[in-house]
Amino acid sequence: MTHQTAEVQLVSRKEMRKQQTQPKRVRRSWNVRTPVTMVAAIGLLATFALPSYGFDPETTAMSGLTRDNRLVEFSHPSQGLSVATVRAVEFSRGDYEPAEASEFQVTTTRSRTYTGPLAEDYWVKPRYTNLTSALIMRASAEQVGVPYVSGGETPAGFDCSGYVMFIYSQFGVPLPHSVYQQSKLGVKIDIEDAVPGDIVVFNDFSHNGIYAGNGNFYHAPQRGDRVKLAPIFTPRFHIIRLVDINN
Repeated sequence: MTHQTAEVQLVSRKEMRKQQTQPKRVRRSWNVRTPVTMVAAIGLLATFALPSYGFDPETTAMSGLTRDNRLVEFSHPSQGLSVATVRAVEFSRGDYEPAEASEFQVTTTRSRTYTGPLAEDYWVKPRYTNLTSALIMRASAEQVGVPYVSGGETPAGFDCSGYVMFIYSQFGVPLPHSVYQQSKLGVKIDIEDAVPGDIVVFNDFSHNGIYAGNGNFYHAPQRGDRVKLAPIFTPRFHIIRLVDINN
């Protein structure tokens, strides 16, 4: 074997070694890039998911930031990903003015306290011995502003029949705490014959009050309201007279 031939063989062997070692280097490089590629893909997926998790349509609408609660909708899947698209929604901050801290203080409404005579006490010892329209109107007007309380029958709080019962108790007239039962104790009269102090009763027995003349009556209206003088607000009523009223 000549010296030139030996050099050719030596070069060939070096080239073969390079070819054998190159794939291994490629594999090593690929093994390093694979986790990096996966991390990048996960980050991209999270980025696409942000619009869907970053906005809650109902919460955003209730907060007053948008005039449309349909903030986000999903497009058709693209390459295995559901891409969130934001609708054309008009955002508005609103017009705000500086406010004092006192405006945000929580206030509570307390029921009036009452330690005076009850209806039962007045039945035994009436406040008034003469039953007239003027005195009934005076007693009725004294309770204007008392809050409505379901089942209430004292100046701490009244419902409709509890109010009528308490007013009449001051004249020594005992009444049950019931619209229907009170109406059955009286005599039905024509509106033309009614005088202040007679009782207004709704035809379905859902409500009653004390007639004040001219189409008005004193009554304890409903929860959240107070005893007041007001027009009789329905034509479906009748008048009863419990006792003779002096004028």
